[in-house]
Amino acid sequence: MAERRTAILGCGPRAADHAAAYRSLVAGGRLVACCDMDAQRLEAFAAKFGIEQRFGDLAQMLRAVRPDLLHVVAAPPFRPALLEVILGERPPAVLVEKPLARRPEEGAAWIEGCQRAGVALFVNHQLRYHRPFQRVRQLVESGSLGRLEFGRGSCRGNLLEQGTHLFDMLSYFLGDGPVEWIFAQAEGAEGYASAHSAPSYAAGAALFPGGVHVGFECGAPAGTWREEPVYWWNKGVELVGTRGRVGASTHHGWWAQTEAGGLEGEVVPYPEEDLLAQARLTETILAALDDPERHQAHAATARLSFDLAMAAQRAALLRRRVDPREPVADREIEALRAALAAAEPRAAG
Repeated sequence: MAERRTAILGCGPRAADHAAAYRSLVAGGRLVACCDMDAQRLEAFAAKFGIEQRFGDLAQMLRAVRPDLLHVVAAPPFRPALLEVILGERPPAVLVEKPLARRPEEGAAWIEGCQRAGVALFVNHQLRYHRPFQRVRQLVESGSLGRLEFGRGSCRGNLLEQGTHLFDMLSYFLGDGPVEWIFAQAEGAEGYASAHSAPSYAAGAALFPGGVHVGFECGAPAGTWREEPVYWWNKGVELVGTRGRVGASTHHGWWAQTEAGGLEGEVVPYPEEDLLAQARLTETILAALDDPERHQAHAATARLSFDLAMAAQRAALLRRRVDPREPVADREIEALRAALAAAEPRAAG
């Protein structure tokens, strides 16, 4: 396979993880350009990673470089304007940091717009490439747990901060099929003012493929995994079957107890593993550009977790179970935001 040329849009801390991963890639890609409106940040980033071509304008970079893959690591509020440029310039492929979007109609614009423009769209769910989470999937697929019955998952970031990662992991473990229904309650209108615009806390349940009932929490009130003190590392999943149970969480590896194998597990620190996982994800995307839809990070699969995050908000608004396959309107998200704000206690005075 010929070497793929790639470029990064956005030069903040998360982009540094994307760029650092190229040092670990076995083969397949070379980061040749970067872009950021902040000139000082752009120069520092380019110097740190040895990137010669640097730009302050996305359209200019795409025209000059013609990358095979564009990493979009700019913050979610900036992405609607960036989508217009991408659809105009039509790079062959785009890898967007999660969440794909902040509102359902924006997410649909990304998916449908890229499809019409012939741009392969991927979402950066690198946790699928963490060895502990891959081990969970292996045990589920092996049948060692028997028939799966229940699951639980939680994270301390809200539905769009870390919730899409959580839902993507559950989808990955449970076959990447359609979820039958989701039910949720939510609180915290102030969460909508953040870059990851969603309720500060949401909790509920969903019925995943195979009849697996899964409870979830997304937000700061969620419980910890193994008393983890780092906010972002409190993210994990546990599944229970008729012959055993298995779980994994970021920074703590995986654990399992089955009838056949007894108790087993492995501790895997998060930082080193996440860098390797980002490299694995990037490399496999580069290798799949000739047939992008077969890749598990392609929007056709990645949208499942995005749709769940939007459907959870719709369920909280309507106070009933909803089908995540039904489209959610922006006005429903705004109605939930208003309802949560109205429900907040007023200061005396």
